[in-house]
Amino acid sequence: MRKARFASFWHGPELSPYEIACLDSFTQYGSEVALYSYEPIAGLPPGVTAKDATTILPRDSLNDFPIRGVPSIAHFTDYFRFVMFTKTDEIWVDTDMLLLRDFDLNAKGDLIGRETPSSICTALLRLDSDQPRLHELIERVEAMKGTAIKWGDTGPRLLTAVYGVRAGLPESLFYPVHFNDYYKVFLPRYFEECAALCSDAYTLHLWNNRVVRMGLFKRIGPPVGSFLHHVFEQTGATELFREFYPASVMQAMIDNAVEKVGSDEGVRKLLRVGVPMVTTAIARRLGA
Repeated sequence: MRKARFASFWHGPELSPYEIACLDSFTQYGSEVALYSYEPIAGLPPGVTAKDATTILPRDSLNDFPIRGVPSIAHFTDYFRFVMFTKTDEIWVDTDMLLLRDFDLNAKGDLIGRETPSSICTALLRLDSDQPRLHELIERVEAMKGTAIKWGDTGPRLLTAVYGVRAGLPESLFYPVHFNDYYKVFLPRYFEECAALCSDAYTLHLWNNRVVRMGLFKRIGPPVGSFLHHVFEQTGATELFREFYPASVMQAMIDNAVEKVGSDEGVRKLLRVGVPMVTTAIARRLGA
């Protein structure tokens, strides 16, 4: 069986120890890993091959998907991976994905995983370039260039719409820890739960967007005794950190993040309910 070849994209500041640990986890199990970029990357892990991103898309493509006037790297990387599938046989992997064991799945054809029972995910992905659905996907993304897009419009939501949730392998293989439980891998008290969830998994997704909102400083490692610390120990990634978060500090950060998310969701619900009510009241008043 052909060995899987993985690839990702990086743009911006240097890699943090967390990204290095994730990329290095694939090389630890003998997989080839490439990192595409438009500029040289400092501190690239040994075994990770630097590749020129212009072989996939021109640099100007970075500006194709602005949100409120700011180019969205998230939407760009969705587009980048879809086009990459038409030019290489590489499997896309986000830089917040950890490989937990030898990747012995068939590397040919579509390789898609579910993140929930109703959604497939783009964090680890391979789409067969011979299938018309990939070209439909690219056409739909290209139609969004320069339009008012929202988070996720070019990602899992679109992928699920085009391919269907049944195209995805079970959540337990690539996304064993649900995104709402992202914090559990950072806390020692959830070690056994995370270990059980990941017992048959190939990868662990760290859900970087949520981790960033939590306020994680990526120069500091996960608490000793946490499942993520254990995984880093297995691959030697703990050597990338000079210090580690105390579990109590990590718990406080998570509590603050959860409280903020809950508050934000409350505001969103209020707007969803309140604005239509006010609009209706005004309309009735004017009509009277």
